[in-house]
Amino acid sequence: MADTQTRRATSDLQSSNTSSTSLAPRQRSTPLPGWSRNQTQAQANSRSPQRGSRLTPFWKALIVTSFVINIVLLTIVLLLVGFIIQWRQQIASTAALGQGFAADNVAELRSIVAGLQGATIRTTIPLDQPLPLKDAGVVVPVDQQTTVTLVEPVPLQLTGADIDLGNGNRLRANNIRLTLPAGTPLRIALKMDIPLDDVTIPVRLNVPVEIPLKDTELGPQFQRLGWLVDRLVGPLAPVLGLDPIPPAPPAPRYQPSQQLQ
Repeated sequence: MADTQTRRATSDLQSSNTSSTSLAPRQRSTPLPGWSRNQTQAQANSRSPQRGSRLTPFWKALIVTSFVINIVLLTIVLLLVGFIIQWRQQIASTAALGQGFAADNVAELRSIVAGLQGATIRTTIPLDQPLPLKDAGVVVPVDQQTTVTLVEPVPLQLTGADIDLGNGNRLRANNIRLTLPAGTPLRIALKMDIPLDDVTIPVRLNVPVEIPLKDTELGPQFQRLGWLVDRLVGPLAPVLGLDPIPPAPPAPRYQPSQQLQ
């Protein structure tokens, strides 16, 4: 009986203390006049964050978007890996064909450039044009023996002529006149200079021509073209299976043309 009364008195005392504590006014803590704003901010930062804080909708959206992008990228990578594994033989054969195709075309291009550098123009130029020699001072010297035929009778007056009459008969005359008939052949010696001032020579002939391109103005341009091809193909030669290409001179620096003001 005494114990029961003691317990009731204790519980009444606790409830009275609790009610007095709840009825007491809360005292606001005022900061000391010596504290600064930086010290207050440092105390706020030093406080431990509350556990179980919730994420804002913005961060939730970022997390979901990142998760979706990762899933899409992973799916694409898996699909590519599966495609490569399934079609690896076809891909390898296609790559080999592409390498061979590129190597053949590059070799053909270099061969064409080399052929242009060593090419020679061979042709025949027909000439059909008169060539006047007036005022050219052309003189033809003639010094030879020839046979001429008389086109008309030629009278002759000879002194000390020796005439063979045939059958051993000979006649020697101190002065004789006779006429050579037309068509008589005469053996003569020509020695003279013939001027060709009034002569026009007709030129009709075919002239063979051989012009090496390296000796023309196109030679340096073809050489530059060959250097350009070597610079472009040189780094790819090991990949395409070509022979090593000797290094070409560096390309000149490009300088934009200045507009006239």
